[in-house]
Amino acid sequence: MLNRLPTLIAVLLLIPSIAVAQITLGGIPFGLKTENNTSGQLPKVTVTEIPALDVAKTRLEDTKTPGQNRFAAPVKVDIAPEKNGTWNTLPNGDRLWQCRLRSAGAMGLILIFDRFQLPEGSRLFAYIPDGKHIEGAFTKQSCLPDGQFLIGVLPGESVVLEYFELAGTPNGAFQVHLNRADCVYEREGLAEFDYGDGLPCNFNVNCPQGNAWKNEKRGVARIMMNFSNGTGWCTGSLIANTAGTFDPYFLSAHHCQLIGISPNFNLWRFDFDYEAPSCPNPTIEPGRRSVLGCERVAFRSETDMLLLRLTPLPTNYPFYFNGWNKGAGTTQAHGTFIHHPSGDIKKISIDSQQLTIYNANINWGGIYGISQPNSHWRVNPDYGVFQPGSSGCPLFDPQKRIIGQLHGGVIDENNPCNILASYFGRFNQSWDQGPAADTRLMEWLDPTAIGNITQNGYVQPIISIYRIGGKIQTHWGTPMPGVKVVILGPRTDSTYTDSLGNYSFNNLMAGFSYNIKPRPDATALNGVTTQDLALISKHILNLEAFSTPWKILSADANNSGTVTTLDIVGLRRLILGIDERLALQPAWRFHRTITVFNNPSNPFIGTFFYEDAQIDNLQRNETEIDFYGIKIGDVNNSSGVK
Repeated sequence: MLNRLPTLIAVLLLIPSIAVAQITLGGIPFGLKTENNTSGQLPKVTVTEIPALDVAKTRLEDTKTPGQNRFAAPVKVDIAPEKNGTWNTLPNGDRLWQCRLRSAGAMGLILIFDRFQLPEGSRLFAYIPDGKHIEGAFTKQSCLPDGQFLIGVLPGESVVLEYFELAGTPNGAFQVHLNRADCVYEREGLAEFDYGDGLPCNFNVNCPQGNAWKNEKRGVARIMMNFSNGTGWCTGSLIANTAGTFDPYFLSAHHCQLIGISPNFNLWRFDFDYEAPSCPNPTIEPGRRSVLGCERVAFRSETDMLLLRLTPLPTNYPFYFNGWNKGAGTTQAHGTFIHHPSGDIKKISIDSQQLTIYNANINWGGIYGISQPNSHWRVNPDYGVFQPGSSGCPLFDPQKRIIGQLHGGVIDENNPCNILASYFGRFNQSWDQGPAADTRLMEWLDPTAIGNITQNGYVQPIISIYRIGGKIQTHWGTPMPGVKVVILGPRTDSTYTDSLGNYSFNNLMAGFSYNIKPRPDATALNGVTTQDLALISKHILNLEAFSTPWKILSADANNSGTVTTLDIVGLRRLILGIDERLALQPAWRFHRTITVFNNPSNPFIGTFFYEDAQIDNLQRNETEIDFYGIKIGDVNNSSGVK
């Protein structure tokens, strides 16, 4: 029997940091780029106050629900771009929405949306004002079919939401509504909740103790669990099946779904690859590969088993489906478990002694009930420990097959690095002991009833490497060599078009989002002469209208969406050497060749301009990402490339 409830792993950390993965593009938000802040493009974003958490009331609620402990509790909010934040139109017509939120006294914020729809080519970030923690960029690919979304955890009491959209994005294409924020608060006895909060007696998985576990660790993930009354941490693992398929079944602990009220499985997030790159703790928090959303397929309280099916995994990472042993006998020579204590980066713990089956009742207290004799392994690790947040982590036998998942244990209250006992629900007791498929494992992990006693693990192959390329030419058909083209994605890279205007980016990983944008080195005066001024004047006076919409766009020197004498004034200043550049237009603009003009005589109305190319969830070679170049002010097509 366990000596006190706070030592149970069932007491979990309650806070957080498609069907698709929670894909993010990365990058730096517009508002954090020095050149944008110093140029005066952005006014200061005013603060929108959202409710502060009533911490005293929340702590009182905690005393009434022992075991359902939490570090973050919800407050209702009502934030939408139609009524909150600030909109700005950038010189090229793109638009930016920024909204700074503050919940006084919060130690961190988790943002929960009941509506989250992003249009093609847009990007949304969430970051803290000093820019030291950034989530995103989220794109159209990041959105979930049911419209819900979750971002977090963002440390501190303030967060900035920033949304960028391309000029011409249809009205109503951007739809977000933030209806809830979970505020992190300090709870007596449980003051650790995130990165860096694992005890120093833990071992990072990439220390020598984990050298033999390079495959198995890739199947283990941290779970950020969303409930109606808060958010929490657990651990679990992808698990293999006898058919050898990549169905994303995920084994964790039944009690994980009990630590809060009404779990919302659509917003459970699974953080893979969240680990130190080497043995020492890193100075900067590492990244993660996250999958958002799952469904519950089976659970059994007697052995504390929970089986989930995740939304489809991204194909650009070698996820490992850990094997299992349903024939494990009464003892095992030794055992190993891989976990995320206190929501920290991945750790490894080892019991080098013989494991035994515990032959007495285990009283977990409260809603967690009593486990019957012989339902759990008893493990006492020699290297490493466990903490809240480790719950559900896999216990491996000497052949690196799962034989159980962590339920809880007893910790020396005077020395948290001294584990007196830990208990893992037995895998073989979860296999076929339940009365129906939703209470056991066998139907899910042995779908064709092969009857294997053991199943080896296997890796999901990386699919695949692709190429993005295209051609850049003037709108009158002349190839443009030497144009710099930048790609944003998992990494930032650039290339230049060849003599025929072609460019290419090779060896790009599938499943990620990529943004392609031409950025030429050009002078504003190139190709602009008094003859262009005369032709623009004739167009304005309807004496000789331009024959193509591209020339009309070229004539709009002040980016006003019209062609007037003010454009002539600006171009004349260039010719006379008064100005070196146009105030509101770059020297060249680029638009995708797929641009369609609803009204060629007035291309400023009803046209969606693609000034860059956004490719979400790359799954094939994209070799026709072509652009037309428009030299601003050159309406007689006399300019060279530079």
